[in-house]
Parts: sequence; C-alpha cells; structure tokens
Amino acid sequence: MTPSTEEFIEMFGDINLTLGMLNKEDIVNKEDIYSHLTSVIQNTDILDDAIVQQLIYYASKDMRDNNMLREIRMLAGEVLVSLAAHDFNSVMYEVQSNFKILELPNEFVVLALAELAASYVSQSIPFMMMTLLTMQTMLRLAEDERMKGTFCIALEKFSKAIYKYVNHWRDFPYPRLDANRLSDKIFMLFRYIMEKWAPSASPMQTLSIIKAHGPTVSLLLHREDFCGYALGQVPWLLSQYKDKEIDFHVTQSLKQILTAAVLYDIGLPRSLRRSIFINLLQQVRRPCCQLRFLISTLFLEPAAHSNPGELMEFFDEQIRSNNEAIRMGILTLLRSAVSAEEPRLRDHIISIERTVKIVMGDLNTKVRNSVLLLIQTMCEKSYIEAREGWPLIDYVFSQSATLNRNLEKPVKTNFHENEKEEESVRETSLEVLKTLDPLVIGMPQVLWPRILTFVVPAEYTEALEPLFSIIRILIMAEEKKKHSAKESTALVISTGAVKLPSPQQLLARLLVISMPASLGELRGAGAIGLLKILPEIIHPKLVDLWKIRLPELLQPLEGTREWGQVFTQQGRNIKK
Repeated sequence: MTPSTEEFIEMFGDINLTLGMLNKEDIVNKEDIYSHLTSVIQNTDILDDAIVQQLIYYASKDMRDNNMLREIRMLAGEVLVSLAAHDFNSVMYEVQSNFKILELPNEFVVLALAELAASYVSQSIPFMMMTLLTMQTMLRLAEDERMKGTFCIALEKFSKAIYKYVNHWRDFPYPRLDANRLSDKIFMLFRYIMEKWAPSASPMQTLSIIKAHGPTVSLLLHREDFCGYALGQVPWLLSQYKDKEIDFHVTQSLKQILTAAVLYDIGLPRSLRRSIFINLLQQVRRPCCQLRFLISTLFLEPAAHSNPGELMEFFDEQIRSNNEAIRMGILTLLRSAVSAEEPRLRDHIISIERTVKIVMGDLNTKVRNSVLLLIQTMCEKSYIEAREGWPLIDYVFSQSATLNRNLEKPVKTNFHENEKEEESVRETSLEVLKTLDPLVIGMPQVLWPRILTFVVPAEYTEALEPLFSIIRILIMAEEKKKHSAKESTALVISTGAVKLPSPQQLLARLLVISMPASLGELRGAGAIGLLKILPEIIHPKLVDLWKIRLPELLQPLEGTREWGQVFTQQGRNIKK
C-alpha cells in the first residue's frame, strides 16, 4: 500500500532517509519528496556538505531523466537551484558540465541556468560569459518549439541579470567586469532569434520572444553602437498587439524598454513615439484592469516624465475624434497622470484644461462621467487655475442639473435606459461637488464669486447642499484671514465675467430654501447657516440691520426640535 502524503512528510524529518528514498528507482513518490525537499532546503540555514553533494547528484540526475514526469523534473530542478544557496559553485559546476558547446542541451539544464541567473545574480555573473558563448553555438541546433522557447526564457533572465549588473556593478563584491563583452553575446543571441525564429514563430514561441524582448532591448540600449538596432526592433513588438492573451506581456516589455530609455537619456524618434502612443491608447480601452493599470503607469513614467508637452499634443489631437473609446481612454490616462502628480506635467495645466473642454459638449453618458471624475481629480490635485478653470466647475454644476432638461424631450426610444444613464451622471456630479475642497491652492480664486451664480436658478436645487457647504467654507476661511490681517480681506461681490445674482435675489432664495429646514432638509439648514454669515457679503449696509431682523426671521424655525438636529448635523458636515 502506497503511503499517504502526510506519512511521507513525517518520514522526511530524517534527511538521510529521504536520500535513501531518492536512490530508489520507484518514481511514484518522488513528486512528494522533491516538493518537501524544496521547503526544507529553503528554510534550513545550514546543511551538511556531504548531504548537499548527494542532493545535487540526485536532483540533477532526475532533472535530466527523460523517463521522469515533467512535474518531477521541474521539482528536481527547483531543488537543485535551491541548493545553490548552500553551495553555489558546486551547483553551477554540475549544471555547466551538462551544458556543452555544439551539443543540444537538456531543456531543464537550460532552465536551471536561467533560474540560477535570476536568483543568484551576483554569483552568476562571473560564469555568464562561458554560458553565453556556449549557448551561442546551440541556437542553430534547436528545431523543437519547446526548446526554442526555453532558450528565449534563458535570454530573458540572462538579460535581466546583466542589466542589473550594468546599472549596479558597484554593489557587486568583486572587481568590475567588462559588461560590453556580455552585451556583445546577448546582441548576437537576440539578433539570431529575431532574424531566424521571430518571422515564422508559433503563438507559443512568439510569447516567449515577447517576454525576452523587453529585458534584452533594455540591456542593449546602454550601448550606443547597439541602440539603433535595439530601437529598430520595437515596431515588431508593437505589431504583436493583437491577442488579449499576450497584450499584457507586450505592454510589460514595452514598459521595460521605455524605462531604460529614460534611464540612459535616449530620445526616441518622433515617429516611434507616436506609434507607441497610438498603440497604447488602443489598448487602454481593453476591459482588463491589470493591463489598463500597466498602460497608465507606462504613460506616466517614461512618457509624461520625458516629454509631457508632446504627450499633451497627442491627447489633444486624438480626443478631437468622436470615438467614444478613444475619448474614454484619454480621459482615463489624464486622470492617472494628474493623480500621480508628475512635476513636469504641472507646466501643462492649461493644456489639460483645454483638452477637457473639447469633450464637454459630448452627450455620451460614459464620456460625461469620465470628464466629471477627471475634474474631481484635477480639483483635488490643484490642477484648476483661475483663467481656464471656471468652465470645468461650471460643467460639474450643469451635469447636476442635466437630468430634468435631457429627459423632457427624450431622443431615444428606450427612455428608461436613458433615464438611468442620466441619473448616473447626476449622481457623479453631486459626488464631485460633495468631495470638492474649496480651499485647495488656487481654488478660492476659481470659485469666488462665480460660485454664487448657482444659488438662485431652480435647476440647481439638488446641488444646493454641497453648494452651501462650499460657500460657507470659503466665507469662514476669509473671516479667519480678516481677523488675523491688519486690513480686511473679506470676500466681496464683483461683476467679473459672469452675471451674478443681485443681493435681493440671493436673500429671497436663501429665505425660501431655509423654510424646509424644520422638516429635516439639510439644504435648508445650509441656507440658514449662510443667512447668519452672509449679510456683509450681500451688502455691507445690511450688517447692523441683519443683527436685528435675522433672529426674528429664524425664531419660528430655531424653536423646533427638528431644526436643532438638522443644524447640528449640518455643522458636523461642514467640519468634515
């Protein structure tokens, strides 16, 4: 009877017993043995040298045994790589001895070398030249698709290891090696793969080349003599954007290349930059959240950092199309860029505002919601300035009032669906207003006094609660300035570029709105709060009269229990 897994784990407590089991020809239990050995080796600080040598022997033997199941061979390879933490030189010697010039190696030997380079960069670099020279003689011998894919995996991990050494060689515990000799060999391997394998590669092999492409090109970019060739391979990478199964890996490789270009201060040709922008913009519309996030970071790090002006020109050009997906993609990317607070992007605030204005006439509900969310982020990050910023605030208020206007004359036969979409826009706009901080740098200059234009019109009634809160915060902040300043800095109503409500209109509107306060309406409480602090703003001569008349007007309301609760809640909301 075959012992259970639990019984095996208990038996593996004695490492010598485990070695004895590996010596047997019975392969039924080897998968369990190697699985447990990996954990034991990784969690053991010290292993007896003799035991390490025996484990290297058995793991290497089983890893190369074609009669073993692939799962067992993979696990044996993992054990072998884990043993390098205890005796790296012995493991490397064992693997190199089975990696010979002009002989097609065992697939798992190549994978073991790749994993050693990935897991033990510092120790692997001195052996790298020998490994690359040998591998160069093997590529033309590979005909099997799996073997070609294995060599691509090795190229990927070797390139990553050398890239780390090139950029951090001072951290390595030995004299500096000639990294150009290593990159020479990487170049030869990569050129062979791109010329001989890539044109006729199967989908599986293409994926392996894509994964190796980014790390390899990134490494070659540090060499001026290889830079032109390396950038010339990027169009091939972009042409692989056609399969949702591999698009993420294409983007990941592209990100590595662009990051290296920034690191080495390499200017990409304008035509190549434009091709990259167009391809990325097409991909950001995909439903995969992970891919969208990767593309957003790619736009932010290399593109927005190195040439934000050109990026904004591209966005401005593309957003002028009437394509919903393109507009949604640009708005999403702009929101990510603003959230990241890239310093160089701040020089282009006006360009961002003007780009947003281009789509503010779009009636598509998805686009309108995206515009609102972008404006919300711009407000939070101080990307609204006085000269161009007001129309964006006006847009938010107009969307809160859009519902009734758009539904009076429905243009669709599916009226209920249209109603639901319009409701979502209204809810988004109100949420933007509720979260708007009117004291963010530059925002008071944008809002005052034009914010008062939304108090009187009836279509903005639903927005009055956040509106009153914004006005109250502005006035209270100005009052603090007035008390601490030698001269009054109180806000005053000026005509400006918009038609402001008259003092009589403001007073009448606030009185009307305050009436339902006793019934529990927060906007009524907000109206009364403004009536208490607004007289000097409406007209300076009202101040003395207000002290007498306002208490008389509010007395019927303030005497109610409901009013007291509502006003207290309103005060809490304002403090928040």
